[in-house]
Amino acid sequence: MTDYITWLRSRIGSRKTILAYATALLRDDQGRILFQQRADFKDDWWGLPGGLLELGESFTLCVQRETLEETGYHVEPVRMIGLYASPEFDVRYPNGDEVQQFTLALECRITGGQPKTDESEIIQQCFFDLNDAPDCLPPWYAAMVRDLQTRSDPYFDPPLLNHANNYMPELRALVGHEPLIVMGASALIFDQRGRILLGLRGDNQLWGSPAGQMELGETPAGTAMRETFEEVGLSIRVTQLVGVWTGADATNTYPDGNQVQIAGARFRAEVVGGELKPDGYETLDVQWFDVNDLPPMVPRHRYALEEALKYPEGGRFR
Repeated sequence: MTDYITWLRSRIGSRKTILAYATALLRDDQGRILFQQRADFKDDWWGLPGGLLELGESFTLCVQRETLEETGYHVEPVRMIGLYASPEFDVRYPNGDEVQQFTLALECRITGGQPKTDESEIIQQCFFDLNDAPDCLPPWYAAMVRDLQTRSDPYFDPPLLNHANNYMPELRALVGHEPLIVMGASALIFDQRGRILLGLRGDNQLWGSPAGQMELGETPAGTAMRETFEEVGLSIRVTQLVGVWTGADATNTYPDGNQVQIAGARFRAEVVGGELKPDGYETLDVQWFDVNDLPPMVPRHRYALEEALKYPEGGRFR
């Protein structure tokens, strides 16, 4: 276990929580993928290198650290395969800990190192041709391998929403104001003139995209849809995963003292209904802006918009 998860579990026990992971689809010079037979699950489970995000890490640093620890290889991520966070990929570990994943899968190439096996977690590891992959793959790993072979655009789970909004208050009651890695999503909504929809935030008086924290049972696309409707009154259709970002510069302390590192999924979206109206609490005003004449924005929201405009194919990560 990582230091972060050891601390978190000491506070919340085995209850289900949302955790951020990075997974490597690691190719050798023949194009084969490295699979591992895991020691922490029964039934001859095979999987892919990777693990949990630590406080202060980016997904890139996480996948590099975990891959080196588990396999002995230095790697460089080259492409996002997708973001896997659906409840169908929920995990119950042998010790009883329950998790809803927020897992970024990255295709990587080897840049150095020597192969070795972390015997505390891995029984054996081997490169397999994709047409001859191990049979005992958990569903999230099987989905990653499928998408590696079949998709050119990054995968994201279909929208699922949870309007109960009870996850974070229950978690905060157990951990107080301590730093948490929280998962969230936002919607970059453009009109037919190419303008971006921004809301004036009530907490910091800066402009940003509709955004919020992910609830248990949701998918990131569902979070983006729910938050957009709650904050600005619009129903949207999510069309593309622009990027997934986190790191030491994605931290925030809210006015109530709660500290977070945000692992955020940013989606392109289009309006399909509703009435444009700020909620008056989280969002004080809402307007369409020319992308060349933007108001003062939340820095991470501005960065996501700049990446969306610079890389229209999506799939950005950090």
